[in-house]
Amino acid sequence: MLVVTVVSLKGGVGKTTVTLGLAGAAAGRGLRTLIVDLDPQGNASVSLDPESVSFTSNDVLADGRPGVLRQAVAATGWDERLKVVLSEPALEHRNHPVDGRSEEHRLRTTMQGLDGFDLVLIDTPPSLGELTKNALAASARAIVVTEPTAYAVSAAHHALAAIDVVRGGFNLRLRPAGIIVNRFKPRS
Repeated sequence: MLVVTVVSLKGGVGKTTVTLGLAGAAAGRGLRTLIVDLDPQGNASVSLDPESVSFTSNDVLADGRPGVLRQAVAATGWDERLKVVLSEPALEHRNHPVDGRSEEHRLRTTMQGLDGFDLVLIDTPPSLGELTKNALAASARAIVVTEPTAYAVSAAHHALAAIDVVRGGFNLRLRPAGIIVNRFKPRS
């Protein structure tokens, strides 16, 4: 199972759209794919037309037990091979350290024993808070999404630096998978 975080430290660059596109393409190729929506805005969750849900990513991180993420996996309206762990707005309060201590391995712990998937894509908020750190700590690869503007390119540079920090600090297997330039207009 390959776990990939889709990251951008600037909002509005199409990170969720890229995540959904990758998930749809993977499922279309027959890969059993899971999207873990860690963005409190929940745009990926809404777009996937989920069936009834008992638990969200917020519930999973609150619980924190090994393997608990399996209980939050829900079917989607897109494809039987594509599943989702939904976000909710209350997830935002988990984006900041509690009592000054970071728990960057919490998501990774909850994913223990998660099998039956070929690919897990983690959609993150546009910040380097606890949610993005958790996603990077749980991943083998990270895809940086940007657009060809000065602010977005600067944010992409910072995202790559953050990947290096996480790799050096608490996830030696993490590697950047590449940069996707979204909204590129060849004539501009």
